[in-house]
Amino acid sequence: MPSRLSYVWLSLRRGLGTRTAAELLRAFGSPDAVFAADRQTLIAAPCGLRKAQVDALCDKDTAEAERIIECCAKTGIQLITLGDSTYPDRLRAIADPPVVLYVRGRWPDFDVTPGIAVVGTRKASPYGLNTAESIGTALGRAGFITVSGMALGNDGAAHRGALRAGGQTVAVLAGGVDVCYPPEHRGLMGDILLSGAIVSEYPPGTEPKGTHYHDRNRIISGLSVATVIVEAGDYRSGALITARHALDQGRDVYAVPGSLDAPQSKACNELIEKGEAALLRSPDALVRTYRGLLHEHPAERGVKQAFVRQTGERTGQDRRKRELPAEKHGKQTGEHAPAAKARGETLTALPDSLRGDERRIVELVQQGVSAPEELIERCGLPAPRVMSLITMLEMDGILRREKGRLVMGRK
Repeated sequence: MPSRLSYVWLSLRRGLGTRTAAELLRAFGSPDAVFAADRQTLIAAPCGLRKAQVDALCDKDTAEAERIIECCAKTGIQLITLGDSTYPDRLRAIADPPVVLYVRGRWPDFDVTPGIAVVGTRKASPYGLNTAESIGTALGRAGFITVSGMALGNDGAAHRGALRAGGQTVAVLAGGVDVCYPPEHRGLMGDILLSGAIVSEYPPGTEPKGTHYHDRNRIISGLSVATVIVEAGDYRSGALITARHALDQGRDVYAVPGSLDAPQSKACNELIEKGEAALLRSPDALVRTYRGLLHEHPAERGVKQAFVRQTGERTGQDRRKRELPAEKHGKQTGEHAPAAKARGETLTALPDSLRGDERRIVELVQQGVSAPEELIERCGLPAPRVMSLITMLEMDGILRREKGRLVMGRK
């Protein structure tokens, strides 16, 4: 059976849950193997499946999965599975990644362009709306992907800010990507589809419901290197749930401070007070913190392209070659230099300050371990810890992403 059909079939197993589905895929190696497993094999699986889950996995009827795939093909909905290269590495690394993503619009490459989540309350204040839009605008201008939930209030303002800046924005829904909710955002949904994407783990036609929002929020934070909470009233706030997911995933969390007597800022102020979120002073401060993850600023890219067209020459930055100590002295650096040479790469001397887990990750990349999931397996560290270290190494310019794989240094 084709893997795509197996992935969709697995995602539809009721009562299974995405965390258990991810454990099954790790245990069996592929969705096809999970589909082929009989009852005894499933009972013996290390996941500790309950009887109801085993019963669901023993139902091999693929009619519903086939219908969904046909519907997506007819309506132009992209279907991205955990096994696809277009599935974002950061989302894949969380404990409960969606088995399938349904996408409308222009799906960006999150492994090349980092996403930053901006979320908040539906009952936003004028201060919150202005702040969320300003953050979205700053992120859009800088070249980041603004991720949010297309809800009323702060979410919608963040999307609009990114769109007005000509940036990319992605909305994560709690229902099907063909179901506009809230209906008041039909126009916003159309605007997002022109220059960004709408994504959901739920099949087309699924109506949003309360239990979906908690799960939706883990995707918002999982797609992002950092999450910004603009306003959140209390512990039941969806924005606060997103912050909890981000913390569990090892991602950075920021909160916008507000007046002590402002109900919309109560949870934000508490997050800052407890040290669970960093205080966000300005949108520009956020951009400065993560600018090192951007391969190239949009404005710089335009200037460079214009220069090349007019002169036919490379820019000075492109002409320069990095002088490494190993090259200067005509010798190799590190025990894995022959492997690097075989791949046509130059081995970079590691900074003396690089120690512990960070050094282990960089050494593995030098050996040719380029996929984050393989790094997680080889390091033996929790996935959130590895992804957090990778982000820091990217920000320091020690690692970068090239066509979805991790390589040494910046271009």
